[in-house]
Amino acid sequence: MRIQFCGADRTVTGSSHLIEVNGLRLFLDMGLYTGPRDEAQRINQYLPADVKTADAIILSHGHLDHCGKLPVAVRAGFKGSIYCTPATAEVARIVLNDSAKIQQEDMDHLNRRARAPGQNALSPLYVPADIPSTLKLFRHVGYAQKTDLGQGASFTFFDAGHILGAAYVVLEWSEGSTNRNLLFTADIGRYGTPILRDPTPPPFAVEQVITESTYGNSSHGPIADVGPQLLDAVKYVLQRKSRMIVPSFAIGRTQTILWYLQKFLHDKLIPPVPIFVDSPMGVESTNVYSQFRENYDDQTNALIGSNDLFGLSHVTLASSVDESKMINAQRGPCVIIASSPTCEFGRVLHHLEQSVEHPDDLIVFCGYIPPNTLGRRIQDGQKRVRIYDRWYDLRCQVRTIHGLSAHADADELLRFLKPALNAQTEAYVVHGEVPQSEGFASRLLAAGIARATVPAMETSVDAYTTSEPKTTSVGPGKIDQE
Repeated sequence: MRIQFCGADRTVTGSSHLIEVNGLRLFLDMGLYTGPRDEAQRINQYLPADVKTADAIILSHGHLDHCGKLPVAVRAGFKGSIYCTPATAEVARIVLNDSAKIQQEDMDHLNRRARAPGQNALSPLYVPADIPSTLKLFRHVGYAQKTDLGQGASFTFFDAGHILGAAYVVLEWSEGSTNRNLLFTADIGRYGTPILRDPTPPPFAVEQVITESTYGNSSHGPIADVGPQLLDAVKYVLQRKSRMIVPSFAIGRTQTILWYLQKFLHDKLIPPVPIFVDSPMGVESTNVYSQFRENYDDQTNALIGSNDLFGLSHVTLASSVDESKMINAQRGPCVIIASSPTCEFGRVLHHLEQSVEHPDDLIVFCGYIPPNTLGRRIQDGQKRVRIYDRWYDLRCQVRTIHGLSAHADADELLRFLKPALNAQTEAYVVHGEVPQSEGFASRLLAAGIARATVPAMETSVDAYTTSEPKTTSVGPGKIDQE
């Protein structure tokens, strides 16, 4: 068995790993790398040799950094099956269509700018017309349903508790009379979060694990603190008849915030208040979340009974530009959830223009915001901020609520992995910046596994062989850093 690390290695984006076993070539995820334009274009054009001959792609979930390069593979000639859960198929459809539209608009804009003589026009990785041919390859597989891949190999999806439909993968195969296995965590969610079930414990100890480490050396705030902080923020704008703006991810985060607001209304902690979701992708994702009741946890099913997940009679879903513009006529009290959390693009910018200079309006960030973004400058309390082409005085109120991450932290990752680990387990730590990955590798070694590796991009390892591995080995109980 050979593993080639093709993405999200020593970084948190672009998840992809090639598994070669018993003559099969299987990709775990095919994610888009997001970062500076030139770097992203270079990395996203890269595909392992002969991707068109791969037998299958096993897709963990529908976030862009896990599914966003699927159309690139299809354009390169891949014709195999793309396995995913039914809910992931719907989420990925939304994400891929949005990604294709943004890429085409981006390249059209850049190509309208002056180019040097002889310079070729820039091309997107894919366009909206490429998406249907990708979606046709999707094959729906439910949780805990073992799927035969041929050649003595099979895989099973288990609930990862990350976003709607997210799964981790247990791959099993035989080598002669010996049974082998590998666990791919993809992204693991937190315990006790709203809407979705907790991650399903791994069914048995495994020999090999490819694990995420997004927060592998960090701790989140307690989930129990999120509700009271959000409730206090809503009560603030109710008292002042002002606006609360929540810059948010369209998938996962938006729906979690709506869940809390619905619970406040259900428990009569707040009176009915206008709530707006102003993001075409957020609106479509919210509708998809409402369709997959079988993915909800017991608390959510008990809360909503036979009603819609988000009590949509209280929520206005704004898809069109005209609907978005009408929201700005609402002076408050109201809650506006809009993309994106960095405030670098999207409809949230129009709402910020209306609110940043109003002392009673409130901007609520839900977690860490990357440096050098408008969101971070507002979060840090910079006195003046530039929105589009105008400078504004920052006079509104600003709060940050921690604990809403969809990723498990270091302790939660270890809690999840514990049933899968033993003294023979070898781990490959991916999907994390170097300090997070190395920190989690050390934690895994302390838990008693045989070896932990932090692989670099485009490296590979041969497992279950008596020959020297292709990665640099420093012996059992050590961290390998290829």
